[in-house]
Amino acid sequence: MAVPPIAKATLQAALINAGSNVLAQGIKAYKDEVIPTDIVMDGVYPRNACMTTFELDLPTLFQFTTYAFIASPLMVLWMEGLEKTLPGFHETTPSPKTEKATEKPKPKLHVTNTVLKIIIDQTLGAVWSTILFISTIGLLRGQDYAVITDQIRSDFWPIVIAGLKLWPIVSILNFTVVPVDKRLLISSLFGVVWAVYLSLMSG
Repeated sequence: MAVPPIAKATLQAALINAGSNVLAQGIKAYKDEVIPTDIVMDGVYPRNACMTTFELDLPTLFQFTTYAFIASPLMVLWMEGLEKTLPGFHETTPSPKTEKATEKPKPKLHVTNTVLKIIIDQTLGAVWSTILFISTIGLLRGQDYAVITDQIRSDFWPIVIAGLKLWPIVSILNFTVVPVDKRLLISSLFGVVWAVYLSLMSG
């Protein structure tokens, strides 16, 4: 039995998100690694220096993976909804002088719709996805409404502003050259860096 596209995209995103969180934990452990200065000799660590062993934080990994399972289907529906409302391509009428009768004309990019989709995705899309992330992680950590609300107030704008360094480029690629059913996968691959950022930011 064929796997539904939305289920396949969700599983791919969850696996990528889990891998990103493991990577983030490794980076954080490396950054937090501190050797007491009194055992450092001329900038050289002695062989018997005690180094902290990296231990995977399973609860955090579970939280980020669960978030991916919750958010990914919504992301798919969001992208499909944008494409249905604002089709990115339209059929062109073949010219008798330039096109053969047997050739199917190539769809032409609908520039206005594409620009509108990018703007909507980077405004409304950024708002709901950021709030969803903060709220979901907070709920999975057992935080109450007041704590989650404070978290949204403190983290919303830093996350949105940081996202402007990456997601507009992804949106442009997705809405111009990537098929609708592959857009979540492309976003997830680019999102490896983003997931590392979110993992480090959320602690």
